[in-house]
Amino acid sequence: MDVVTAFLNGNLEEEIYMKQPDGIIEPGKEHLVCKLERSLYGLKQSPRCWNKALKEYLLSIGFTQSSADPCVFVKKSDTLTVIAVYVDDLIILTKNSDEITKIKEILNFRFKMKDMGELYFWLGMSIIQDKAKKCLLINQQRYLEKVLKKFKQTEAKTMTIPVDVNVKLRKNDNVSNNVDPILYQSIIGSLLYAAIVTSPDIAHAVGVLSKICASPDESHLAAAKRVLGYLKGTKQYGIKYRKTDNAAITEYSDANWAGDLDDRQSTSGNVFMMANGPISWLSKKQATVALSTEESEYIALSQATEEAIWLRRLLQDIGMEIWDPILINEDNQGQ
Repeated sequence: MDVVTAFLNGNLEEEIYMKQPDGIIEPGKEHLVCKLERSLYGLKQSPRCWNKALKEYLLSIGFTQSSADPCVFVKKSDTLTVIAVYVDDLIILTKNSDEITKIKEILNFRFKMKDMGELYFWLGMSIIQDKAKKCLLINQQRYLEKVLKKFKQTEAKTMTIPVDVNVKLRKNDNVSNNVDPILYQSIIGSLLYAAIVTSPDIAHAVGVLSKICASPDESHLAAAKRVLGYLKGTKQYGIKYRKTDNAAITEYSDANWAGDLDDRQSTSGNVFMMANGPISWLSKKQATVALSTEESEYIALSQATEEAIWLRRLLQDIGMEIWDPILINEDNQGQ
């Protein structure tokens, strides 16, 4: 569902006046101003006013706000209903089609909304639902094609892996020439979105490249274009989730000790698997310098445990109780 002119639904808490818009000013009344009763597009508080209005209405019709994610609302009655909110876009999930129709009617009673039909494209993601095989595939092929075209990499050489394992990037190798930082930052920003949403296979490469946004050189730009070349050959790939009777979460955690050649900090990496696919992943440089491989692994495990606790809370909020411990697989061979 898409809310029409969502920000106009918010009630202002402040007293705000604005100049009369062009085209409605009456002769002799040019000195008058308009007092705003509702929020308008362009006001800094408009997103908050809209979110408050939506939240209050959802709570009034029986939904509760998730403690793990404030953008998720859950209604537990005869049929579990979940609404995920992104600004003015709403995804409604329930097992009963009649319940979806009922929820849409209730929402339309309060807000003017457009019914976008079955979910197939959202925030740059293509969602393919195969009801016969009981699986769901998400990918970003359309988004990646736009990124490749934007940076003129549609004819680039296809790469089989996103990074050159024989090259260790540094902030300054004293050899390569500097490149346009705006171009480099634009590439990294586009890659970051793909790495966060559907491409855990480039998470490490993008994380390494992100730390060099201030002063990139030719070697960094070449590494970024290598990731684009890898995505060119894998743009049609995605993440597939399959129905399973086992709702358990399996997690893998690891760390590379002192992998950053500039500050000798380590990098944590983890991925959480559920329904035969990854649901959460991370590749992030650690905030402190680890003095041993064991210490770097413990730091990575701590970060993974934080995510495991959050996932358990989120799943509990949407009606999926996980009583068994979350298994975290870790390399425990240190030195």
